[in-house]
Amino acid sequence: MRGNIMGILAVALGCAAAVIGAGFASGQEIVSFFVRQGRFGIIGIAVACLFFSLFACAVLRRCVGEGTVSFSALLESLVPNRTVRRTVEAAILLCAMSTMCVMTSCAGELGAQLYGLQVIIGAAAFSVVCGMVFLMETRGMMGTNSLLGAVIVVGIVFSCLYILRYREHQTMAPQVRAVFSGVAYAGYNIVGTGAVLAGMSRFLKSKKDAAIASAAAGLMLFIIIALIWTVLSIYYGKINLGDIPMLTMTFRQGRALGVFYGVMLAAAVLTTGISSGYAVIDMLSRRMNTKTAAAVTLFVSFCMSGAGFSTLIDTLYRACGYVGAAAAVYIAVKCLVKTKNEEKQRK
Repeated sequence: MRGNIMGILAVALGCAAAVIGAGFASGQEIVSFFVRQGRFGIIGIAVACLFFSLFACAVLRRCVGEGTVSFSALLESLVPNRTVRRTVEAAILLCAMSTMCVMTSCAGELGAQLYGLQVIIGAAAFSVVCGMVFLMETRGMMGTNSLLGAVIVVGIVFSCLYILRYREHQTMAPQVRAVFSGVAYAGYNIVGTGAVLAGMSRFLKSKKDAAIASAAAGLMLFIIIALIWTVLSIYYGKINLGDIPMLTMTFRQGRALGVFYGVMLAAAVLTTGISSGYAVIDMLSRRMNTKTAAAVTLFVSFCMSGAGFSTLIDTLYRACGYVGAAAAVYIAVKCLVKTKNEEKQRK
């Protein structure tokens, strides 16, 4: 392990970056799933991060064991039954499509708050940019996600610590639904990270490395989510946090911090949207040509974005969360069972 510290760190950062998206950085996800649960929200955060770590560990250990960096190949190995495999892929498609819809809506809200544009114009501009990227097939842009994830981590930590200098007393009511919120949050976030996890496994040398990297990624996410949760819990119910709570909070501290956070969030919206869009297009292209798949993806996401950023997170993400959680548990269990059976055969 000592000789592979850089590999483990790279995988941990890459795994965390796969979860950190624009909905996460905006703070709206944190409000919807954790802040509303009061002081017990920290339990939901712990459950979500533990869920992610266990899923990442199962997938990474299996990929290292099989020597594969392809999530599709891993699924075929784990789920030979075609019908069941398609059901799992459908769950992943649903989560990816929901993310694309939310990113389109978030782009509209960002355009309104930063530039005073109508929400529909911001959403349309985002769809046009994504469409150009999809048609040009510039998949190399997806490689920027890990780097952007590191930038967002630093930006979120800095912004939260800065805001906490002005903290005030907070009052939070206990909620028994915290654990379920944690499961739902983890569900729609992690089931779509399989491809990233499989690809990152190439940097690991052993199953022990996989376990350490997964734990480190979970710890990173816990710290970041807890910081955002702390900041937003202080002001929740006392001021209007808007559809993009963290942008509201940073602008309260000064225009410079608000603009910085807004630019960082805009970049996250674009890369998250492109990554999710490609995932949807890849799956739909098995049934239709790529251009038609791209058109369908953009049309659905643009239409759905009209429901509103916070509304989509509260409804679509929560529903997809339980579907994604079920798929993630199924994949993780299959990984563990297959690994255990192989170890028995060796003995």
